[in-house]
Amino acid sequence: MENTMTKQIGYDRRLNELLSEATELLHAHANGNTEALSRIRTYHPEYSNATNDDVPDSTFDENAAQLVIAREYGFATWVQLKVFVGTENTDYTFESLACLVYDQSDRPSNWQRARDLLTEDAGLATANIWAAACAGNAAVVCDFLKEDPSLVHQRGGYFDWEPLLYACYSRLGQGSTLEVARVLINAGADANAHYMWAGQYRFTALTGAFGEGEMGPINQPEHEACTELATLLLEAGADPNDSQALYNRMFTEGTSVLELLLKYGLATNDRNKWLLEEDGKLVEHSEGTLFYQLRFAIDNHHVERARILIDHGTQLEDIPETGQSLYELALLRGHPDLADYLVEKGARKSEVSNIDQFVGAIAAGDKTVAQTLFDSDADLVRQTEEKYPSLVIDAAASNQLDAVRTMADMGFSMDRLTHRAPLHEAAWSNHLEMVKLLIECGADLGVRDQHHAATPLQFAQTGGNPELAEYIATCDVDVFDAVAGNNEERLRYLIAENKELLEARFRIYRQDDEAHPLDWQTPLAFAATCGQLEMMTVLISMGADADISNDEGRPLIDIAKDQGNNEVTEILQQEDTA
Repeated sequence: MENTMTKQIGYDRRLNELLSEATELLHAHANGNTEALSRIRTYHPEYSNATNDDVPDSTFDENAAQLVIAREYGFATWVQLKVFVGTENTDYTFESLACLVYDQSDRPSNWQRARDLLTEDAGLATANIWAAACAGNAAVVCDFLKEDPSLVHQRGGYFDWEPLLYACYSRLGQGSTLEVARVLINAGADANAHYMWAGQYRFTALTGAFGEGEMGPINQPEHEACTELATLLLEAGADPNDSQALYNRMFTEGTSVLELLLKYGLATNDRNKWLLEEDGKLVEHSEGTLFYQLRFAIDNHHVERARILIDHGTQLEDIPETGQSLYELALLRGHPDLADYLVEKGARKSEVSNIDQFVGAIAAGDKTVAQTLFDSDADLVRQTEEKYPSLVIDAAASNQLDAVRTMADMGFSMDRLTHRAPLHEAAWSNHLEMVKLLIECGADLGVRDQHHAATPLQFAQTGGNPELAEYIATCDVDVFDAVAGNNEERLRYLIAENKELLEARFRIYRQDDEAHPLDWQTPLAFAATCGQLEMMTVLISMGADADISNDEGRPLIDIAKDQGNNEVTEILQQEDTA
């Protein structure tokens, strides 16, 4: 299946749709449909050497059809596909809570819930080899392997992974998953074991060891024995070209992961391993792993990492999509010394426009040059914002206080929204002084991003930055943020000023016209779905209506039951019977 073209599943599929696809394939097989027979031969391992004449007479059941559907979407098994799609009533298990999932649900609270489950039932850690690997129970893993050595390669458990993956993605923090990994490697486990996230992104054992990612190091930390585990895997033959691991670690400072992979053979001709969508199909990535990393390092002020990549011989070609030279990119990001070093090592020295000189001067803190250019062209700010709409956003993300202050003084918008606003980036990155500066410069605390409809306060909370979130919650936030920030005083003040806010719908706080799943929520519904018990009690005491349903007609109390939040459900039931 590794070299078979697959198709993109997307992020909004439902399980019943995929079950229907499997049923249609089953019927098509029974009718001898030529296209269906070809699909079966391509994606089902038992039929790879068959002809279209052989397949119709063979036994092809529901499980076989489901496997074909899963593999057409790039998943190794139907169970892995089901886990990715999820269901409306997800049953969280010990393994699903203890491991990094690499979606928005990753939180330290998950691992604590897993530890609580283990405290309640110690037998969870010995139920099977996958649970034992997840729990770091090396002795039990040894016992399972003595009884059946083939288990070392067998998929199973909640995620339908090999045991090694559970050891590498577990963040339980008990036992020793490092020792489990050692036992499994010595027993013949594949050091390149992996699963395909979304059928598109290769998450290996090594990826799990290094951890981190788009949800940040608080929510997606590295393995507790990261370096030892990664070295164990590399010594056992793990491919050092782990482009997903490098991607996950590129958002934060540091060079240790890059240097370790280079030591074990990461090369300049290696390519990124995740797949790209092209004409409805997933195809191999053509960009070099190190060149991709170098672009990001320059773009995000990781100068030390950029120099390591340059010194290792990374190609210094222009950026294919834009034709921009790496020299120009370094200047734009305010690193003239790095720009000169790139040219010295072979990068093209390109002409730099007035706009780019202006941007580079701001980023480098050269206020004299920036002011001279600003004074010479009254339209320069508008042109700059048009060419670089995320300029203030990027500066806020990288905590460039002087650059943001200069841009504010020159009239740049502090609320410019691409998919996020500057305050979102500052809050996510835990840059308290940047948040204060943006607020001082008039940035809107109620701005919501275009994907999650979340405010900077919620970004701070999700990013694991409680002190910054607490600071924002004390500012002039809206009624929903007063709930999110557990600010009873602010909540009571807002509703006292405007009684209609008690039943205000979420949709009126969003800037875009597209429908959003939260649009139906009132402050009480928002508090309930967020598990804000104190805020629920306050809102109910002020007269909030608990008899509310979502846009599909499902009552709030039933939604709370689906979430498994008994305390929320109890409060709503008490109100229902009052």
